[in-house]
Amino acid sequence: MARFLFRLSCAGLLGAQIFFAAVAAQAVFHSGSLERRQAGDLVGAMLARLDAGTLAFTSIAVLCAVLLGQPRRALAPLLAGVLAALSAFAVTPAVHALRDAGETASRKFGMLHGASAALLLAEMILLAVAVWFAPV
Repeated sequence: MARFLFRLSCAGLLGAQIFFAAVAAQAVFHSGSLERRQAGDLVGAMLARLDAGTLAFTSIAVLCAVLLGQPRRALAPLLAGVLAALSAFAVTPAVHALRDAGETASRKFGMLHGASAALLLAEMILLAVAVWFAPV
């Protein structure tokens, strides 16, 4: 059961993150029915929920790996969870603050937005590694 939960947690999160980056965020910004500010708010709200889910499900994966007596397998989901926490508690609030201040054209906003995307990409890579090297 723990092996199944490990794989489900990591693979499910990986799928959710790919869907968010490749489909949901793109569809919101290119829908034509929302202003850019509204689209940013909607994508930001989705990212907050994705980060919360990542924190929860990577915790489950780490616990499963430890319970299976394979703590090294916990490293990739643990690191993905740490990156999600960094996104949720540092990068995303800073992006929202700049957006609220109307500084979306600033260099700092662009750098933080890039950092957010890089964190999500790193999480996806770590989750793919976790699925590939799942406990046997």
